[in-house]
Amino acid sequence: MLNKKTKQLMKAVYYKAVEKHGTCLISQNDLLAAMPYTFQFKKSELAPALKSLVSEGYFELISTEKKGEEYYCITLQKGGYDFAYQIAKEKRQIRLKIALTVSGAILSFIIGTILKSIFSK
Repeated sequence: MLNKKTKQLMKAVYYKAVEKHGTCLISQNDLLAAMPYTFQFKKSELAPALKSLVSEGYFELISTEKKGEEYYCITLQKGGYDFAYQIAKEKRQIRLKIALTVSGAILSFIIGTILKSIFSK
């Protein structure tokens, strides 16, 4: 299970890699720029987060330095391709919870109205 920051990092990596058929070469600055503003990583936090995603089987990572800038070659693995399915599954679960909550509220309103009409006579 990924925490919020790691999930946003994986989302950024996933969309960059899927554009190029599962493999991408991305600089550290480009990866940080792809992150949403609310989940900004520090450069010191990026490498450990990427390594944790590698250890969980989401992608393979080769890092190199060119002209003083860190570059990552990322190749998605099975877990990386399944990431989109996990996101869709979480959205479905949230929609189901919302639908159950709304239907429960409607049902309790209807039952309350019926009981009120029965006992007010």
